[in-house]
Order: sequence, then structure tokens, then C-alpha cells
Amino acid sequence: MEPVWNGVLTCDYERTRPQASHLEWDLYTEALIRWPLILMDDPTPYGQLRRTGIVDIPEPTHRDLTSTWHRQLASLDYTVNLITRATHDRDVAGAALDRVDAARRRGDVGDLTRVLAAATAAFTRVNATHIVNWLLPEDHWERLLTDLFGSRDAALTCLSALQLPATPGHILATQIQLTHQSEEAIAADIEAVARQQEPRTPAADLIAQRTRAARRREAWTTAALLAAAGNDQVVTEIRAMALLLGWAADSEERRKELRERFLTAAHAWCDLIDTDPSRITAADLQGEDRDALR
Repeated sequence: MEPVWNGVLTCDYERTRPQASHLEWDLYTEALIRWPLILMDDPTPYGQLRRTGIVDIPEPTHRDLTSTWHRQLASLDYTVNLITRATHDRDVAGAALDRVDAARRRGDVGDLTRVLAAATAAFTRVNATHIVNWLLPEDHWERLLTDLFGSRDAALTCLSALQLPATPGHILATQIQLTHQSEEAIAADIEAVARQQEPRTPAADLIAQRTRAARRREAWTTAALLAAAGNDQVVTEIRAMALLLGWAADSEERRKELRERFLTAAHAWCDLIDTDPSRITAADLQGEDRDALR
């Protein structure tokens, strides 16, 4: 997000994602404008599209929407509901992309066109969660934890520890697949790491690192809750914060995986209909102005 100028904040994906295609810019700007509706049922658009890749957000709109969202994020009930809804959206997008992949393998252009339209709409909802990169109330959380621990360094360390995805990412999964290890072999390697021996495989090393990170996250969550003991409101906020930071990290990991699957599918569709992928938009994939591509 650019600094405020003349009462307007600008989100410029042309600058932050210069290598992205027009389709990617289109997907990001549409998801950004719609995030209030997708994540908190508020139809107020988050700014206006200047052109593909650039969104201008009036400062009052930004302030009102984010302050409302941040108040909601202090509620454990809202946090659980948000994560449940976002996870459902992610599952829907994954299932839609499974159907896209099946149509690609069959070479069925008509079916691929139909299921890709549904996948575009589903992925837009998932892509709205990219705002967790800069719209979560991390400054507020830092001040809250600094007050609890009496140390800004401790607060920052705690925030860092809590940002652990709920499930292993694609890098770990790839490593395990490449090594072709059994669960027993991986367990033996982790035990070796625990005895401070050298890990025998990259997969075991990654799993051991994740195990240590999970224990560190649990320890810092407990420390923050103990520091907040006696203040029910703050305890609730700490619980919500811990859930949100884990969800945000996990959400980004899964969103990026789905983004790559989606873009691969869109390029495959362009190859099948002999269209330049640099020309397509999200509207084209959803059936609007498709004749203009021919």
C-alpha cells in the first residue's frame, strides 16, 4: 500500500508485482475491492479501480472498513467464523480446480471453459485473503503484547512465533515426495535430529524445524495468556490473535498454491482456444466478452 496522498491510499500492483500478467492484476484488484463483502459481509467496496492493477482507496473508506474489521477480529466468535468461512472458500476453490484439471486432461474445451468460469469466481474469494499481508491489526497487537511482557522485543518475538501455518507447506510435501521416505524412516530421522545428530534427509530436517516452531508457538501463546490472566477481555483477544496469525500464515501458503494452479489452468485454456494469455481478463474467464478474444 502506498502512502496517503491527497486523502487517497493507492494499492499499485503494477509496482509491487511488476512481472505479473494483466490477468493476475485483474484478479488482485477485484479481490481487493471486494474483501469487505467476502470477509465481513459489508458491501462497501474497498476503493475504486483506476485501471487494471491499481486501486485508489479514499482514506475515510480505508479507516472505516479496517477499524470495523479490527474490532470484529477481537471477538473469538467472529474469528472462528471467519476462519471457518475462509477455509470453506479455499476447499470450494480446490474442488473447482480439481474439475478444471480433469477437463484439461480430457482436452474437453467446452467443459474446461465452463468449470474454469466457476473456478475464477471461487478463487477470487480465496484471493481476497491476501489482505492479511498488510491489513491485520499487527501494530495494535504489538502494543498489547509490549504492555503484557514489558518488552517490545518480547512482543515481536511472540508475534513471529505465532505466525506458523496450521499445516506443512508445499515445500515440505515436495521434499517428502522426492525422498520417497516411509513414515517410519522419517520418524527415525526426526529422532536423530532430536538427539542433535545430523538429519539424513531434507524432509526430516524440514519436519524437525516445523516441530520446533510448533513448540515455540505453543510456548509463546501460553506465555501471552498467562501474562493476560485476570483480564478476560485481553485473554479473549490473545486467543483470537493466536488463531488469526496462524490462519493468516496458513491462508497465504494455501492461497499461493491455488493461485499457481489457477494460472496454469488459465494458460492451458488459452492454448486450447489459441488465445494470447497476456490478453485475457477475469471477465473473459467468467464468460464476459469472450467473443472479443477470437
